[in-house]
Amino acid sequence: MVGFVPFLFNYLIAKHFGDEILGSVSISISFCLIITIFITNFFGSAGNKFLAEYRGSKNLSRFNHIIKLMFLGTLLSLITFLIIIYFGWSSFYHLFSLPVEMVLTILFYIFVRTFYIIFRRAFYGTDLIKQYVVIEIFSGLIMICSILYVCVNRINSFLIETFIISYSFFIFISAITFVLNYRKIKLDLIEDKKFKSKSTSYSFYKYGLTSMIGTVASTGTGYLSVIITGIYLTNSEAGIYSSILSIVSILMFIPKLFTQVFLPEFSKLFGQNNFDEILKILKKSTILLILLSFSICFLIFIFSEDILRMFGENFITGKTALIILIPSVFIRIISIPFIAFLSGTKYVIYPNIGGVIILLVSVATWLFLIPNLGLMGVALGYTIGILVGIGFQIAIALTKLNLFKRK
Repeated sequence: MVGFVPFLFNYLIAKHFGDEILGSVSISISFCLIITIFITNFFGSAGNKFLAEYRGSKNLSRFNHIIKLMFLGTLLSLITFLIIIYFGWSSFYHLFSLPVEMVLTILFYIFVRTFYIIFRRAFYGTDLIKQYVVIEIFSGLIMICSILYVCVNRINSFLIETFIISYSFFIFISAITFVLNYRKIKLDLIEDKKFKSKSTSYSFYKYGLTSMIGTVASTGTGYLSVIITGIYLTNSEAGIYSSILSIVSILMFIPKLFTQVFLPEFSKLFGQNNFDEILKILKKSTILLILLSFSICFLIFIFSEDILRMFGENFITGKTALIILIPSVFIRIISIPFIAFLSGTKYVIYPNIGGVIILLVSVATWLFLIPNLGLMGVALGYTIGILVGIGFQIAIALTKLNLFKRK
């Protein structure tokens, strides 16, 4: 549902309102997502890792402290960001080409989207995957019903609110579910009499900051590409590019989901010093994902024009841009186990260096390509950044794995 809903949203907006409206809405949402990834990748990534790690080491005191840091830290940071955006709105909407009247909608979206991601990470870190999936399905259905209602009645002023309704439902049910399952989660955990909150907080903040820098850089590149398209090109071209990214987002759900599942598992095994099991998981998952990735990318290449035609005849002009993005999809999927291995152990700095490389290479490439190639330049710059940055991450992971084999 996570990967399907954005695609359906873009598809329905494109069919009922056209590429111009889709482009405008996509730019606004991309702005919101750039804000949320700073908070969610700081508190969410660190929370996911350490909740899993302290469950593995059965340390109740540290586990409880991480929960507090994760949720209270998110709330305080979020309030700070929202205040800055509200009072600086005149600068933000001019800089990012945002609708001036949408300030409150954007603030609400940022709030619910942030806690939606934080709860997802908490579910992964506490091994409540089944509960998460059920809630995700129901919130996705609510989102689908909302957007269908808006499209059928052609209420183009209520498009982003459909996400707000869905995320609000997810947060409410997730909070109840998390509280009800807390006793079960902590059954096997033991109080740590030597527990020191400062050392635990330091580890949390250090990991969170390191993780945030790289993840924001790599993930934010996709959102930034939509905003740049809107700034340098037209809203119509931004709408076409957004539809292409929505296709890619379905496929990117694979690395996002598997990374969130693999990361806490690697953290747990790392906490248990079980390196043999880490190597076994890496080998099996890599072979599977290479076959899966090749099959998916081949189908996109063959049916690229037919896929885009679903959005409307105008969107077929994005065929070349979609094909250019295929290599980035392939390498992202096959890199899942390697990045999760680095992020879930003591080598977290390297995925983040790779993320910074993705951003810098993409931006530098856009400066040269967009003026001459337009939409294709945006796609080409994004793909080049992904290939260089992800390639670096895989190379580092293989190097560190060789060190494990020698032990």
